[in-house]
This record gives sequence, C-alpha cells and structure tokens, in this order.
Amino acid sequence: MNRWVIRFYKKYLDHCIKIILILISVMYPFILLSVEGELKSLSQYWNTPLQPLFIVANVMTAYIFLSIENWKIPSFLLVLVTAFSTILYPNTHNVLAVLFFISCLYPLFKSKRLKFYGYLYLISPIIGLLFGLLYLEIYNILILCAYHLHMLIHILHTHYQKDKIENNL
Repeated sequence: MNRWVIRFYKKYLDHCIKIILILISVMYPFILLSVEGELKSLSQYWNTPLQPLFIVANVMTAYIFLSIENWKIPSFLLVLVTAFSTILYPNTHNVLAVLFFISCLYPLFKSKRLKFYGYLYLISPIIGLLFGLLYLEIYNILILCAYHLHMLIHILHTHYQKDKIENNL
C-alpha cells in the first residue's frame, strides 16, 4: 500500500495539483459571494478585501490552461483580464474578459470526447439574460471546471487501466 501511494504521488503529482486547483476554482466564486455579497460581476471583487483570492484563483486557472494543448490563448487572456483592473482600465478589462470567455469556445469544441461542454457553455448568454453577468460568469467557470475535471479523471482512469494491464503481464 505504501509503495503504491508513493508511486502514485510521483507519477500523478501534476494531475493531483490540477484537480486541487480546479476544486479551488469551483469554490472561489461562492466564497466571494458569501463574504462580500452579490456584486455586478466577478471582476468587481477586485475592489474588495478579497482581491488576493480573485487574483490567485485567476492565475492558478491560467497556470492550468497554459499546460494544456489548445488552452494557451485563454490562459494569456485570463492573465490580462486579471492585470487590468475595472477601476483604472474598465474598457480594456471588459474587452479582455469577453475575449477570454469567447476564446474558451474553441478548445471546448475542439475536444472529440467532451463536446457537450461546449454546448452547455453556449447556453451562458441565456443565464446572463435571466440572472445577470455575475451568474453568467459563475456558470461559465463551473462548465470550464467540470470539463477540465472530467478530462483529468478520464486521463487518470486511462493511466490506471494501462498500469493494471502492465502489472498483470
């Protein structure tokens, strides 16, 4: 048992870190909501004492995206969204935020296995019209997190099956 844990840790540390970061990304909008209340958009939390959480969550997400094929442009745009505050550069920030969310469509639809996340992502304008910008952003974050978690679980399952076959030989 102990050897298996050490071997798993060495082999899948990167995957485990990504899963933890995805779970943090799922929780962070709800932490912002519960501590500071409902604001117009997630970017408005930049102007609150929770600014470090906003920055760290976005940078961690950009780190995950940067390491995944087809997600480099969304990664770059997310860092830029985080760098340009809504107070000093509102127009630049808003344009970059829209470009970030739009740029996520390409890798979602490029996926051969998990295209349905792209269709779920396309529903977000309806969420925005019904509930507002904040909930559109939260919905999109949850879709992106679910997609990446699903992909990582699939990869880990494939590795597990491969290891199982190799160990039986």
